[in-house]
Amino acid sequence: MEKLIIILVSIGLVILDNSLVPFFSIKGAYPSLLFTFAIAYSIINGKEKAIFIGVVSGILQDVFFFHGFGVNSLLNLLLCLLASFVGEGIVKNKRLIPVVSIFCITIIKYMGIFLMFYLLDINIQFSKSIIMGIYNGVVMFFVYKVVMNVYDDEYSKQRWRFKWY
Repeated sequence: MEKLIIILVSIGLVILDNSLVPFFSIKGAYPSLLFTFAIAYSIINGKEKAIFIGVVSGILQDVFFFHGFGVNSLLNLLLCLLASFVGEGIVKNKRLIPVVSIFCITIIKYMGIFLMFYLLDINIQFSKSIIMGIYNGVVMFFVYKVVMNVYDDEYSKQRWRFKWY
């Protein structure tokens, strides 16, 4: 049931990403609500769920990514997995690390897109990635708390569980 809800939320966010969010662009750059949600979800929920949301969000973004189908799927999968590793080592109810993480992960994603498109001899503008990273960080500041509150019960159950290595 949770996977179905995540898929429906992701579809709603990709629709907003492509219809409403471009009206809030700054110098042609605008945030990705779906990518920000996927990273927040990955930070909070761990590796297994990060892989799922990475694949779902990547496929949905690739539907609207005409020149390189599969690029977002691969990058979102890897970056959501990276975000889950970040989430293992932080206090989850603090916002600073997720905001900084989404900025850095957005830059890494667009570096990956730039590199893949450079190899395919397709020209894109990398300069917008800094603005998109800042924009995604602002969105993450507000979205992270909402996603955290949805999973607060699950988090409070695991708070006192100790890991033995």
